[in-house]
Formats: sequence, C-alpha cells, structure tokens
Amino acid sequence: MNTKAFVLSPCPCGKPAADVPLAPGDTLEISCSCGRRFELALDRSGQATRSEPLVPEARQPLAGFSPALKLREDCERYHFSHTISGHRLPVHILFSPSAQEAEVKTGDRKALRFAPVRSALDARRRWIEWFDTRPGKSLRTFGVRAPERATGAV
Repeated sequence: MNTKAFVLSPCPCGKPAADVPLAPGDTLEISCSCGRRFELALDRSGQATRSEPLVPEARQPLAGFSPALKLREDCERYHFSHTISGHRLPVHILFSPSAQEAEVKTGDRKALRFAPVRSALDARRRWIEWFDTRPGKSLRTFGVRAPERATGAV
C-alpha cells in the first residue's frame, strides 16, 4: 500500500502536530495532548483533510442527556461547532467507550443516541451525516424528523 506522511498544522492549543502516515482512502483519528481530537482523511486522489477539533469539556452535562449514560463512570464530554440555520452553534457529545454509545445534542433539543459507536469522532460524523441530509435543516424542525431519540439507537 502506498502511504504518505503528512505534516499537520499545529493544534489550536499551539502544540505542534507529528507526522502522520496515511494511505489513500484511509481515515485516521488523532489526538493532541491537550485532549482535542481530529479526524484526518486522505481521499483516493491524494487530497488530505483534517476535521475541525472535537474539544473536551470538563463538566458532565446536567440536562438533556439520558441519566443512564450520564451515570457511566467512563463518560467523556466534547463539543464542536456546526452550521445550523446559518449560524455556527455548539453541539455537545456525551460518549461512553465501554458502552460504545453516544448522545449528541444542540441547544435545548433532545439528544440523538448512536450505538454502537467506536469513538466520539464517530458519533460526530454520524450526527453531521444525519443532520446535513435531513429535509428542512432548520433549527425549528430539528428533532421533529429524528430517526430515534435518546431511548433508541440509530
């Protein structure tokens, strides 16, 4: 397999990124020592892209996520920004590695549950795919056409 090494731009925290080997068609999850996570992809034409960071949050959420997931000792919380109704808004992820389960929510909307998921980046990717392909795409209709809520799996 033909792999290329990519020198990534520094993390927003300022720490330099290491060289990353990647083969065409591959996607790799990378982490900075500050806790931010990124997804690096190399398409078949050799074009590399790095996702916006998934930023860790220190506090566990108080509302909006299912109690069962919030009570898991290994829960990790992250946020990222996504364009919703023409505005960049925060989207929050609560992820349990042991349960391979995540819930993703924005604003006061109900959380959308994904299971099984490999990582918080996997949950983000699946939420963006769901959000960006649903009809309407306005915040007003957000949640109305969701496949399932925090009580079901996507």
